[in-house]
Amino acid sequence: MQKTFSVVITTHNRPDYLQESLAAVLKQSITPKEVFVIDDGSSVSYEEVLSQFPSEQFTYVKVPVASGANAARNLGISKSTADIIAFLDDDDVWDANYLETHLEAHEHADAVTCGYRFLETPDKIHINPIEVITTDVIKRGNKFCGMSGVTCKTELAKRLQFDEELKNSQDWDFFVRITLENAAFHNIPKDIYFYRRGHVSISTEVANMPVEKVFPRLKAFKKHKALLGKEAYNDRVANQILSQIGKKKNKLRWIALSVQEAGLIATGKVILGKDRIKRKLAR
Repeated sequence: MQKTFSVVITTHNRPDYLQESLAAVLKQSITPKEVFVIDDGSSVSYEEVLSQFPSEQFTYVKVPVASGANAARNLGISKSTADIIAFLDDDDVWDANYLETHLEAHEHADAVTCGYRFLETPDKIHINPIEVITTDVIKRGNKFCGMSGVTCKTELAKRLQFDEELKNSQDWDFFVRITLENAAFHNIPKDIYFYRRGHVSISTEVANMPVEKVFPRLKAFKKHKALLGKEAYNDRVANQILSQIGKKKNKLRWIALSVQEAGLIATGKVILGKDRIKRKLAR
């Protein structure tokens, strides 16, 4: 018997984006068993957009107070009854054969990721050639995709849940814990969905972020510090603190924080690495 899909779409104040993502879900070559639109406390109405789709094809769940994407995903997980859960952020759009391609991969996998292309620049494609994701692979960072490219057996997702305390690196934390379960975690080296960068890029947000805002961004690394080991942990922390350092104000304060949290060696590796890249580009 063919395995079934529950689709969990998380959305917040973006009904125009949801219109595209939900339309793509309802046009899949394999019809999902159920589709949950989890509205994480939006302050704008979704009524006009939702009325464009047959109400029997999805379930709209409005969370009264915004609690974050991880809480919204966990709510979707708790409601799912199909064999596999497919996660989708409201601003991304699947290809019509997305679920079908993931279903094929699930013949030998408990969780699956895939490649993508950028919605604004479709000729720019991100594909990781690695097909089996292990702890050793993923502890170096998530070089695969965000949650819009992830499917996971429902029983595994219900057991793991998402860590609602994490404000970033939620996907990486989830991936790490999948591998620690000794689950079969596979990657599809094909671009089968559109990833939307949005008007304000993550790099711009990081460049303008006040120093105190970086500490919540280190939580995932601190959580898996033992797994990473001292050197890898320090490297990840230094890279996070010094991300977009060239665009940041108070550069010396950021560098001092990196030395404090990750040590001089890790900090030096990041700064020297960035200088080498600049020199190569200048040639």
